Amino acid sequence: MKPVFLQIIHIQLTPSYLLLGLLSGVSIACCWIVLQQAISMDIKLVIIALIVVSSAYYIVRDALLLLPWSWQMVEVDHKGELTIINQRGQQFQPALAASCFIHEACTILNFKGHGFRYNGFKIGLQPVLLFSSSKNENELRRLRVWLRWFKHGKLHNQEDLSAADLAA
Repeated sequence: MKPVFLQIIHIQLTPSYLLLGLLSGVSIACCWIVLQQAISMDIKLVIIALIVVSSAYYIVRDALLLLPWSWQMVEVDHKGELTIINQRGQQFQPALAASCFIHEACTILNFKGHGFRYNGFKIGLQPVLLFSSSKNENELRRLRVWLRWFKHGKLHNQEDLSAADLAA
């Protein structure tokens, strides 16, 4: 029997300037490392261009949430079913992977399974990155408790709750 929740967990994602800074910093560090290598300047410029383009994509998708497939909302209904919604309004009910990262400051939801099809291509669902903020602190705490305590398909390697998650 699945547990019945009294309250629905509803998290509206907002742009993360912390993630923007982290991705920018890593990108700059990678470009600096490439510049220090003893290879042709043409190859260095190509590699740096690839780093900048890929970093810009992940910044726009995950940090600023501007792309149509960027996640906008995470919900857990009263039956304990996870639903994620992108900017287009498409809803997905994915199965959580065992590689989800759960921490007080950051939660990363990884998904397993087939994802969805787009123009004949099989596309997996990108992870949801949730950073703690004063605006959604209680909802994130309830989500962490749900992730750690309740069974999610075949996800059984849950950690023990920390004292911060148990505090109301």
